[in-house]
Amino acid sequence: MANNNVMFNVSPDFDMNVFAEKLAETYRAKGFTVNVANLNNSCVITFDKGTGGINTILGIGKGIKATCMKTNEALNITFSDAEWTGKIVACIVGWFLCLIPLITGIIGIVGQTGLPKEIGNDATMIASNL
Repeated sequence: MANNNVMFNVSPDFDMNVFAEKLAETYRAKGFTVNVANLNNSCVITFDKGTGGINTILGIGKGIKATCMKTNEALNITFSDAEWTGKIVACIVGWFLCLIPLITGIIGIVGQTGLPKEIGNDATMIASNL
């Protein structure tokens, strides 16, 4: 993953809990299952969409964990635990059995690769409106 960190300035009265809930609501509206774990000046947000089951073989699911930490007047978002297992399985199955999982796996790779940037952009927009 090329970009696994996003950092931007926030106001002194920035509320991490409100930010996390607004970001979670945005992604729930996009069909993701989102879990938020709040800690003092940080939170861990887990995004998951279409992983498990047949989607593991097709490689079309998306998933990632965003750790958000506020230090002084900056918000740092670090992305980790991206969902790559389904893409690997799809490419292997597609290579040896039939091309459909290979194609869907490649589509899944493109979607997964862009997920941190998409979340980072949405996070910046939400934080700037708080």
